[in-house]
Amino acid sequence: LAAVMAATAAGAVAVAVDRHPERLAFAEKLNAIPVHAASAGLPDRIRRLTDGGARYALDTTGSGRLINDALRALRPLGHLGLVARLHTPLALEPGTLDRGRRVSHICEGDAVPGLLVPRLTGLWRAGLFPFDRLIRTYPLADINAAERDCEAGLVVKPVLIP
Repeated sequence: LAAVMAATAAGAVAVAVDRHPERLAFAEKLNAIPVHAASAGLPDRIRRLTDGGARYALDTTGSGRLINDALRALRPLGHLGLVARLHTPLALEPGTLDRGRRVSHICEGDAVPGLLVPRLTGLWRAGLFPFDRLIRTYPLADINAAERDCEAGLVVKPVLIP
C-alpha cells in the first residue's frame, strides 16, 4: 500500500491487487482502483483499466502466479519490480517477457535514502503520503498477534515496541 500511496502522490493511476478486502478498501480510499487477486482474467482486467497495460507494476507477494499475471498485464516495454523474496524457483510463462517487458528485483527501494526520505517526508507533511496509516504498534510480547494480524490482512506494517 505504500507503493499505492507513492504512485497516487506522483499522479499515476494505481491499480491495487490484493487478497484482503480490508486492504482493497484502504487502497480505494487512497484513490486506487481495487481488484481482488483471485479475479478471473486478472491481466486482461488490468490492461482494460490502464488503457492497454500498465507501464509499471510492483509485486510484493513472491507468488509465481501473480508475478506472471503482472507481466501479462504490462504494456510493451513495461517494467515489473519484485520486492518479495522468492522461496521457490520462479517459472516465467511463455510470452511474458515479449515486447520488451522487463522484470527486476528491488532491494530496499533501489533509492538513495538521503534523497528519498526527505521527498517522502515532504509528501507526508503535505498529506499525500500517509504512511503512518499503515502502521500499528504491538508490545514485543504480542509478536504472535502481530504476525497473525498481518497474515489476516488486518494490519499492513506491524511494528514491535520492546
